Amino acid sequence: MIARRHASLCLVLILAVVASPAIAEDDPAAPPSDVVDDYVLFPADEFFDPLVADLRWPRFSASHQWRLGTDDFDRVAQVSFGESFAFVQSPEYDWGRWEFGLHAMLDAIFDMTAQSFDLGNEDYFVGFTFTHRGEHLTTMARISHTSSHLGDEWLIENGLVRQSVSYEVIDVLVSWDANEWLRLYGGGGVYLNATPDYDPVLSQWGFEITSPVSFAKDLLTPIFATDMQLRQENDWIPEVAVLAGLRLAKQPRDPRHMEFFARFYHGQSPDGQFFTQTVDLVGLGFRLGF
Repeated sequence: MIARRHASLCLVLILAVVASPAIAEDDPAAPPSDVVDDYVLFPADEFFDPLVADLRWPRFSASHQWRLGTDDFDRVAQVSFGESFAFVQSPEYDWGRWEFGLHAMLDAIFDMTAQSFDLGNEDYFVGFTFTHRGEHLTTMARISHTSSHLGDEWLIENGLVRQSVSYEVIDVLVSWDANEWLRLYGGGGVYLNATPDYDPVLSQWGFEITSPVSFAKDLLTPIFATDMQLRQENDWIPEVAVLAGLRLAKQPRDPRHMEFFARFYHGQSPDGQFFTQTVDLVGLGFRLGF
């Protein structure tokens, strides 16, 4: 009799343990599994995805470029060492989540026609970001500093005097994920403490297409993007970058990936010391995402 009672009690306990997860899942008061209810320090990815076609977005990259319309360079090797880093992300609120983070990059070009591949220009960029992410819209406010320097070899070879080029920028960008494959963005900002004295207003607009079809067992995904920037300093003449490439990743939108790309750019030189020059740029390269 006692054995039967023990067996019955054990059966009841087993059924209770097995049934309890199902009850919790069906409970409408239980929060969804993807809701974040606490602060996240140093998260694995950021809310604002990198702008695919923006030449000045912080990233690790290398490319070979052919430059037209300038007497300074015919072919250059361009390298960038930079990344976006999130310090903290907030819990989920009714109005979305916020994030505080960092942008930083060193960008340099080397003259490939010189015997020793002279260092031509190097730009240093650092900024702090505050980002809000809603259901479809992501908004990033950023304050950043950029300073530009000529390479020693370039100065010696050409007998030039370095210009002191530096400025701070406050800008705001809004990104809208229209669907799984189309992203639209736009915004603007102002220069602060610019040397030389630039006209203050700038704006930026663009779109990105991530192919809904992947290849090679979903490892390769075609991408296409256009970025346009307009500056009061340049009389609002558009600076246009067009990029097409392939993204190599485990998943099409995996933050950790590699991209191979071809790019065309027309506008003011992206290199600080040559900011006043208008160039046409064609390049082939690759870059890493983290």
